[in-house]
Amino acid sequence: MPAYEFTYPSVATSEEKMLDDVKMVLQENGVDEYLQDSFMLVVSEAFTNALVHGNEQNPQKTIKLVLNVNKEVLSADIVDRGRGGLGKVKHRHPPTMFSEGGRGVDLMRYFASTVRFTETQYGGLKVSICFDLTKKNKEERLT
Repeated sequence: MPAYEFTYPSVATSEEKMLDDVKMVLQENGVDEYLQDSFMLVVSEAFTNALVHGNEQNPQKTIKLVLNVNKEVLSADIVDRGRGGLGKVKHRHPPTMFSEGGRGVDLMRYFASTVRFTETQYGGLKVSICFDLTKKNKEERLT
């Protein structure tokens, strides 16, 4: 299973670099375009949350991204260096129709087969995303 690891500083320009890196890995491994788009959307949401909410855009903190690709699974771990992120996720209020934010977690859960949130030994948040490629379509991946 090819594994790729990247580390980015917590600055706004890192997201574009991260998306370029993810796209390169997906294309290198022959992932179809629809799945590329869905996966990149979910990873982007997790990365943005790590950047803004976890690391509070502190350029001295980093975000680690680990990608795994094989015929059965496409997965990513996004790890920030913040504090208290797991509590924020557990106690978040669902967004209303007119909320300007707060939809990222729901969006991740909609597209990915599984999304897990755990706390690292240093107090940061680790978001683990998995797309089950043995399922033929999104509806099957969600069951």
